[in-house]
Amino acid sequence: MLSSRILRWAVLTLVVTNANNLRAESDIDERVIFGWIEWVAVEPSMIPAKAKLDTGAKTSSLHAKNIEWFEKDGKDWVRFQFSPNTKLSSKRMLEGKTKNFVTIEAPVYRSTLIKQHKRASAERPVILHKFMLDGREYEAEFTLTDRSRFIYPVLLGRRFLEKTAIVDPAHTYLRTQPPPPKKEAREKQTAPAASKDDRATSTDSPKPDEKQSTATAAGKSVTP
Repeated sequence: MLSSRILRWAVLTLVVTNANNLRAESDIDERVIFGWIEWVAVEPSMIPAKAKLDTGAKTSSLHAKNIEWFEKDGKDWVRFQFSPNTKLSSKRMLEGKTKNFVTIEAPVYRSTLIKQHKRASAERPVILHKFMLDGREYEAEFTLTDRSRFIYPVLLGRRFLEKTAIVDPAHTYLRTQPPPPKKEAREKQTAPAASKDDRATSTDSPKPDEKQSTATAAGKSVTP
């Protein structure tokens, strides 16, 4: 009797363990392997920025300058400037001496208290914000903070990574590539300009015969 109970317990334990392992393997299969640094595009302007994928941080963080709280429709909102260059000063942004930033407004999802060494704790707004990574759109909780002391303007923490990514700490940019230089991007977006001869040809008046053939083709009667 005792041996049969032990056997049933052992079989049940084995079944549960295998089921958990299968779920874990399924979760892993759904995640993508990224380098510890990847390129992202921050919405709504799709401004490209480097992101650090940090399993040591719980919450993601977004570089924010000139944070302003305001009320909209009875709810707390924030307005701030985001730049992919963390060394860009607030003064240059406010004085309009640079265009390498974007102003973002978003509702406050929650707020958090950040402990600071030898200083009083600071309240930081947390927003839900969308971004593109490896051609897919994601939304994550971001704590807004001045990341001037850091290299990377975007930090993706465990709350985002746990169901999305496996981080390879030995490599960078496994799934993403840097954006093309601005000059090259402009050339791709701009159609080639017509040459002087082409412009002259397009503005020349058609000959009488050409007028007649054109009108006829349009189904109109032409008087000789």
